[in-house]
Amino acid sequence: MSLVGNLEDLGLGEILQIVSLSRKSGVLQLNSRERDGRVIFRDGQVIRAMASTFPENLGDLVLRNGLADMETLKQALVIQQESDDDRRIGDILVSEFGVDREAIETAVREQLEKIVYSFFGWDEGAFSFELGDCQELVVTNLNPLQFMLDQGLNPQWLAMEGSRILDEKRHRGEDVEEQGESLVDLDALMAEVKNEPASQPASDVAKQSTAGDGLYNIGAELLEEMGEVAPGVSPESQQTPGLHLLRGMLQELNNPSLGGGIILLILRFASELMNRAVILLVKDEEIVGLGQFGIELAKESADVRVRNTRLPKAEQHVFTDALQTFVPYHRTPADTEWNSYLFSQLGGEHPAEVFIGPLISEGRVVAVLYGDNLPEQKSIGDTESLEIFLSQAGLAMEKALLERRMMSSRNAV
Repeated sequence: MSLVGNLEDLGLGEILQIVSLSRKSGVLQLNSRERDGRVIFRDGQVIRAMASTFPENLGDLVLRNGLADMETLKQALVIQQESDDDRRIGDILVSEFGVDREAIETAVREQLEKIVYSFFGWDEGAFSFELGDCQELVVTNLNPLQFMLDQGLNPQWLAMEGSRILDEKRHRGEDVEEQGESLVDLDALMAEVKNEPASQPASDVAKQSTAGDGLYNIGAELLEEMGEVAPGVSPESQQTPGLHLLRGMLQELNNPSLGGGIILLILRFASELMNRAVILLVKDEEIVGLGQFGIELAKESADVRVRNTRLPKAEQHVFTDALQTFVPYHRTPADTEWNSYLFSQLGGEHPAEVFIGPLISEGRVVAVLYGDNLPEQKSIGDTESLEIFLSQAGLAMEKALLERRMMSSRNAV
């Protein structure tokens, strides 16, 4: 899953919730009015955040919170430089100098929260979320004062709290922009630790490398080596198709009627991205047609034909992999008996490519979305926004089911 778009179309709170619920690892990059920020996720949890407006590093946090003095920090850096392992500076401060681990984690957590909350004031600009391997994301040995959390922060909680803080600041007429100030000149400090002269004044380095990972004043070459964003680089300009629909459709998911309302929303969303779509319910032994759009039949109602469509779960057809993996896909359909039956039910023509999206609720696939571009024989386009909406629709269905059960329990009493 990759997600590219504008903050005007999809707010930060919604982006955080989407990544959290998908439990993905990756990097969210933000660009707004010459400011750059990044939020790194591992399994849907926020473990790092950085911004060009917050140049602080772990050394700043340690000094500012009185957890250690500059001399202790230097000694910890020497140990880290001479060590063969990849211990982070925080671990060294705890194990070698008796600094309270909980105090360091609290300081880091508060700093990450402050950085993420500052992003809520970025009401315009571009964003991109790209999947990444969590092991690659947590490499820390290249940057001696990098900080991150082993136990990440819940993005849904950050989304709610960030929105609340932003609303309160605006209500009080306060400036929603927030910036930090670094106490530690990392270039000078590292040169002193290595007994080498600093190559140039820290202010000059800061001018050369303020984008992407602005937390670390360590020069453009090291930023490039670490795989951070080079100055002036922004997310892809091409927006994810359907993204402008996502915000409004997600809002409509808040209080839909159970089942029918959610299914209609899914079909409406799909209708913006492909020519035809069908929703089918997944029962114990079979998959049963429920609703459709775009199906045109000469002598019979398309709705009736779809509702009379039934495929055995145990047989091979375009839905088989979705039922087993819970993952959406589009592909050229195989020539199987039950695929031929399905296409016959939908008008007889075989599409060049089909989209299959599972609707997951309470840990199982409760429905599947089928889509194609017939009568045109063209491939399915970008469906990332639709896949995101399907994941949210499943959660909305869980919520509606829970509310119905609670109401039934109260009525029974």
